[in-house]
Amino acid sequence: MNLKKLSRYAIIIILIISASVYFPRFYHKLVDKSTRSPIVYYSPVIEDFAYFQHTDSHLVFKDGEGNHYTRKEYEKLLPFLYYRDLDKWGVLPDTIQGLAIDITFIRHNSQRMRLRAKKLDQPTINLYPLFESQSDYTTLSYPPELFRINARMEFITARTNKINEKMSRQFTKVLKEKGFQFPAQLIGGNPTTRKPFDEGYFIVDNAGRVFHLRKVKNSPYCIKTPIPDDLNIRKIVISESVRREIYGFLITQNDEVYLISYDNYKLIKLPLKKYNPDKMDFSFYADPIYRTIEYDDNYNYYTVVFDSNYTFVDSMKISLTPKEDRLSTKLKQAIFPFEIKTVKGTSSLIHFDFKLQSWLSLIGILLSFLIGLSIKLSHKENIKENWFDIVLLLGTGIYGLLGVLLIKPDIWD
Repeated sequence: MNLKKLSRYAIIIILIISASVYFPRFYHKLVDKSTRSPIVYYSPVIEDFAYFQHTDSHLVFKDGEGNHYTRKEYEKLLPFLYYRDLDKWGVLPDTIQGLAIDITFIRHNSQRMRLRAKKLDQPTINLYPLFESQSDYTTLSYPPELFRINARMEFITARTNKINEKMSRQFTKVLKEKGFQFPAQLIGGNPTTRKPFDEGYFIVDNAGRVFHLRKVKNSPYCIKTPIPDDLNIRKIVISESVRREIYGFLITQNDEVYLISYDNYKLIKLPLKKYNPDKMDFSFYADPIYRTIEYDDNYNYYTVVFDSNYTFVDSMKISLTPKEDRLSTKLKQAIFPFEIKTVKGTSSLIHFDFKLQSWLSLIGILLSFLIGLSIKLSHKENIKENWFDIVLLLGTGIYGLLGVLLIKPDIWD
């Protein structure tokens, strides 16, 4: 094989690789209809699930028994969620299940927390702002320093990029006095000013012990929590709420989920079946009566409800048609013998994933081979001389067909 042919086939192979990345993606955008996830809550009015879901033409509102509702009827089932609308309509109840309520009470007794699967697979910048947790003002403001914890705790002034030695020594000393072993394995906090107050950070030291660190009147305040040091904590999510019932939650390497309570950091284990944090988004919603946990993989939607004491109340699973069972997916598998994915739904990073399709791709390969061979014979092309074209047709299907037809051998002769 001479250099001219090598150059031709190098261009064809580059075209095949590019096409296998973008053609299936374009097909998905043109043909596949995106599935709209059901939004599920638990109604304190009917003591059953209430959810809405997008269909091809409109929204459908249902309860757990399958009964249909109008939008207004549906919102009346969820007064803790749609209290503004109900108040506007003058139908917000004074009591629910014997509990006296008003708008202020609902606001102060509601909390949401969420963790997307993507958050577990993305790079982090190990520099964190430590807010003043007992500020004289009602709003939080970003401090001039960011901290990191390696061989010691260091504060770096963001404007000058210089280490604040005084603060660094002060906080490092307190951590050591509490028994902290450097460096930190994990730092979990909520580094935003969009919260009612600041609870600082939960930090896992090199021995697996969990410490709660805050800045109080510009001085360190550290508590060595009783959280067990053998949990193998993978992620800690903190979300401040005026309810002051739950600091946040943590996920272990064994995919167990624990809420961190204000009751001396007592852990509340959530019995979540089939929860996979690498593939499923997780959300926690607390209202004055119930605690609702939701997690899903875009096809199976799980909802588990507990009462205020975290005693199991009810659960529900809604399953959509798996992507693999759709006609559009089977047609895609028949057209494209393989694809190269550079993105993954559960990650924010660029991935390189070579994926072979099912046996249906043999249909596309056969059709591509017959079309390519017919065109070559009609043009009286020397098949024996360009035998590698046949190999590409049999190995790459429509991608190879595109390559050998666009990059013709006669151009290189």
